[in-house]
Amino acid sequence: MEPPRTPSRRPALALALAFTLLVAGALPAAAFPRFSRGGYEQGQRVEVKGLVTDPAGRPIRDVQVVLELGREVFDFRTFGRTTKKVTPVTATTNERGEYTIVFPWDDYYNSFELAVGVPVRGPRGDTLAELERQDLSRRIEKGTPIVATVVVQNAEFIRNLREFVASVDSADERRVYEQLGRPDKVQVTKFPDRDETAWWYFRSGRVYRFVDGVLRGTEQFDPVRDFPQ
Repeated sequence: MEPPRTPSRRPALALALAFTLLVAGALPAAAFPRFSRGGYEQGQRVEVKGLVTDPAGRPIRDVQVVLELGREVFDFRTFGRTTKKVTPVTATTNERGEYTIVFPWDDYYNSFELAVGVPVRGPRGDTLAELERQDLSRRIEKGTPIVATVVVQNAEFIRNLREFVASVDSADERRVYEQLGRPDKVQVTKFPDRDETAWWYFRSGRVYRFVDGVLRGTEQFDPVRDFPQ
């Protein structure tokens, strides 16, 4: 009489190996069945909407709201989680601080983060100064629409930036602003017959001095490389 045969472990081992390769990025996601999260169908319209306010609840207009769709995987090189192939979907708040973002569902993505910021002019063009961020991954899986209110704690940064941009009205000021962007510090001294303004660019090691908007001189100093953004 033959002894009972031990069930083969090859299918289980093969599946475990394939899953490991999938997590490591060596196999495409199509090698496994796709299980949709939140009951979404592939390509279904998903809506994220809400308000952007300051801490007092006042709406903030004309700020950018960016939903970052990402794929979070396990990276064996760092032995930790990492996000790759981030796809941004952007909206701008209206006068009431409202925003709406719509995107087609794709099972490839499993990470959803919402960022709020304002564009800031710099020597290399405009960059988004991020002010707040929320992880919506768990909330999105519960179904659409997703309502997310974002409170910008440093709303004063936006007010100061807009006040400065509105004050740039002379040809010399516009030229310097277009070349170097927002200065790190602005000093204004008012006299009975004139206004003297100094724009400090610490990382560039320069200060531009204006009198009633007309550039009167430029000074150089040792750059402050670690000056905060």
